[in-house]
Amino acid sequence: MLVHTCCVLTIRFTALTILIILKNTKMKITNEQNIPSLSGSLAGVLTDFLDAECLTARTCRARLALWKPNGRVSAMEWGLCLFLIAQEDTRPALGLEIARYFQLEHGGLLAYLALSCDNIGELLAQFDRIHRLMWQGFDVALHQSNDILTISWTTQTITSPDILPFVRLAYETGIAGIVQVFRMLCGVSHSPCAITLQGSPPQVLDPYKTFFRCPVTFSDCTSSLSFSTEILHLPITGKETVLKELVERQTKAQLLAFDSTDIFFSAFREALTRSLHVGTPTIDYVAAELAISRITLQRRLSERGTGFQKILDKTRFEMAQMYFENPRLSQTEIASLLAFSEQSAFCRAFQRWSNQTPKQFRQTLR
Repeated sequence: MLVHTCCVLTIRFTALTILIILKNTKMKITNEQNIPSLSGSLAGVLTDFLDAECLTARTCRARLALWKPNGRVSAMEWGLCLFLIAQEDTRPALGLEIARYFQLEHGGLLAYLALSCDNIGELLAQFDRIHRLMWQGFDVALHQSNDILTISWTTQTITSPDILPFVRLAYETGIAGIVQVFRMLCGVSHSPCAITLQGSPPQVLDPYKTFFRCPVTFSDCTSSLSFSTEILHLPITGKETVLKELVERQTKAQLLAFDSTDIFFSAFREALTRSLHVGTPTIDYVAAELAISRITLQRRLSERGTGFQKILDKTRFEMAQMYFENPRLSQTEIASLLAFSEQSAFCRAFQRWSNQTPKQFRQTLR
C-alpha cells in the first residue's frame, strides 16, 4: 500500500513539474488568445487508444472527459495527458502508436474543410485558416523550396531532462497524426518525403522508418513535415466518410427563389460556395471564378433583381441553419466555415438575418 501511494505521489509530482516547466519555458503571454491550444476533439484519439490498448489511465480519462469536442484545450493539457498515458505504456515510439487511432472526425472543423476540397492544393491554400484551427498560438509556417513543401514548427529550446521526452512525445504524436489523416484523405500509399522531430535520436529508429516511410531526422528546436509539391494535385478521396453528408448539404444548398434552369445563376452559386470554402467570399473572387469582370457580374445579378451581398447573406444564413443542426459544431467553427473573420461578426449577422442570436436559435432546435 505504501509503495502504491509513493508511486501515485511521484506521478502527481512529475505532472506538476511538467506544468511548471512548460509555463516557464513558454514566451511571455499577455493575451489568453496567444496561449498555444488545440482542438478539444482530439480527446477522441486518446480515448480510442486507451480503450483499444485496455489501459486504465484513470487520471488521464478523467481529464479527457472534461475536454469539449467543439472547444479548445491548452497545449499543456495535451502534453500532460500524453505524459499520463506514458506512465502505463512505456513502448518506444509511443506517439506513433497513438497516431494510428487518428480519424477524420478527430480533426474537428479541419475535417469539414478537407472534405469540401477537391485536392490537397485547394486545402493548403487555406493554410492560414488551418493554422488557426489546429495550432492556434504555435509558431508554425508553410514554405516551399524548389519542389519541396514544408510545414515547420519552431519550439522553445528545452533543456530540462524531466520534460524533454514529453515535449518530444507531443510533437511526435501530432505530426504522425497529420500523416495518418493525410493518408486517409489521399490513400495509404502516399507518404511525406522527410520528417524532422524534436529532440535527440532515439535508440530504436525502425518504428519511425516503418511508420513514416521516409528519412527521419531529429532537431533541438524544430519539428517539420515535408512533402513533394506533387501532392498539391492529389485528389481527396476520403469523401465516403460520414462527414461527407454535411459538406454535400452545404454544396447543394439552393436558392429556391431562382429558376434552376438559369445556367449563369447555377454557375454563380457554385462559385459563391467555393469562395466560402476558401474563405474569400468577395465579388472579385467570384467574378474571377466565372471569368467575367466585376461590373459584368453586378449587371447580371441586377438583371435578376438581386445583388451580390444579398445572395451572400442568404447563402450564409441557409448554411448556418444547417450547421446549427450539428451539435458538434461550435459557433466559432460555424463562423469559420462561413468565412467570417470573427465570431462576433457572425453573431451580429445571424441576429440581423433571423432576429435571434445563434444561442437562441440553437435552443429552439433542441
